[in-house]
Amino acid sequence: MRKAIIILFLLVIFIRTTSAQKDSTSRIYEVNRKYELTGSVLGVGLSFFGFKELDRVATMTESDVMKLNPNDLNSFDRPIAFKDPAGFANAQDKSDLFLNVSILSPALLMIDKKMRKDWLDLLTLYMVTHAIDNAVYFACAYPIRRPRPLTYNPALDIKDKTGLAKSNSFFSGHVSFSTTSTFFLAKVLTDYNHIKGLKRILIFTAAAIPPALVGYYRTEAGKHFKTDVITGFIVGAVSGILVPEWHKRMKKNDKISLRPFSGTDFSGLALNIRI
Repeated sequence: MRKAIIILFLLVIFIRTTSAQKDSTSRIYEVNRKYELTGSVLGVGLSFFGFKELDRVATMTESDVMKLNPNDLNSFDRPIAFKDPAGFANAQDKSDLFLNVSILSPALLMIDKKMRKDWLDLLTLYMVTHAIDNAVYFACAYPIRRPRPLTYNPALDIKDKTGLAKSNSFFSGHVSFSTTSTFFLAKVLTDYNHIKGLKRILIFTAAAIPPALVGYYRTEAGKHFKTDVITGFIVGAVSGILVPEWHKRMKKNDKISLRPFSGTDFSGLALNIRI
């Protein structure tokens, strides 16, 4: 996951160095660049340390592992606990590959001239979307201690079941991160080009393929149960769609606005809704 954060920052640098900022009269989304970009980049950057701390929190000892019984797992998830460890490393590499492809995929939006004019808005929106997705992930991953499938695996040596990051199975951050990226791409693409109906369905179906592959290989690597993957997919899809949609509605509706404010002792962003 830390590699994914580095890839995300490289994407930011890539877009900044290959695009020129221009004013656009066809902006689709209402974005507060100054505050949202700064805040989201800081949030995503800090998550690098959040993942390291989560690994520590999710440590499992030998006594913890000895208490686990595959028969206690639900029938839907149980088969993942018996995957062949010989394929773990290869599956891990493939899941990382599709994760990185997913994160970089929104760069394809820069091919379109209309979207290239709004590159700073889209960069800001992309970072905000990931910051929110990360926040949801940490809100679940820190308090929920679910052992990874490999800790139940009878074919795996005890030393491979203990140590850091062994009880943070729920939910799959890899899948959530990748789905956020590809569904963001699909959402922005269809919004700018006013694509609806069957074509829209086909685009989102294609967007689901990379994160689905990430999820498949995460289970094959013994890292996550199927329910972890499904939950991660749903969270990522919701983030990738609803965050741009919210900013789109803010653009259309002048009764909704996000503006900076300052008080005597604090400052920040204020959501204003005029009825």
